[in-house]
Amino acid sequence: MKDYIQYLQEVLGLQNVMITPGETGAQKTSFFLPEGPFAPAEVQHAELVFLNILTQSKESLFLPETKDLFGKMKAAMKLKNLQVLELDCTVDSRGELPSELAKLIQARVVVVFSSFPKDIGELIIKGSGKWIETYSPAYLLEDPGAKKVVWNDLQKVMKELGL
Repeated sequence: MKDYIQYLQEVLGLQNVMITPGETGAQKTSFFLPEGPFAPAEVQHAELVFLNILTQSKESLFLPETKDLFGKMKAAMKLKNLQVLELDCTVDSRGELPSELAKLIQARVVVVFSSFPKDIGELIIKGSGKWIETYSPAYLLEDPGAKKVVWNDLQKVMKELGL
């Protein structure tokens, strides 16, 4: 919850964040767009989802320095006519992530960005699509040497999507 409040303050610029005890609820996985929480009324469809796991507020895809690098990554992928969704998320258990995301989105491919990826570079079938984990753009700002690993992973995604 502390990370979520920090996210609201630092990324979205909200000055005072007040959450009543009932609002903290049992939901342990939360998804965010630049304008706030992502909670569509019905399941959305996308060909590609970029899902960025937040462990610190400075890792958001929507911060200026991260957004710039992420924009260059997407441009290199040539994603012209694809339905693409970009989300930050907080999660207590990565094991729950596929099922929680499936409640909101059906995607052909999900790219999971993390500072600590598991099963890095492996396209794995999860639910109705394929998932691949790799280093986040924020991580690449701190360790540019990992860019080659990420580019190889993104090329796998491009091949899967026929780009």
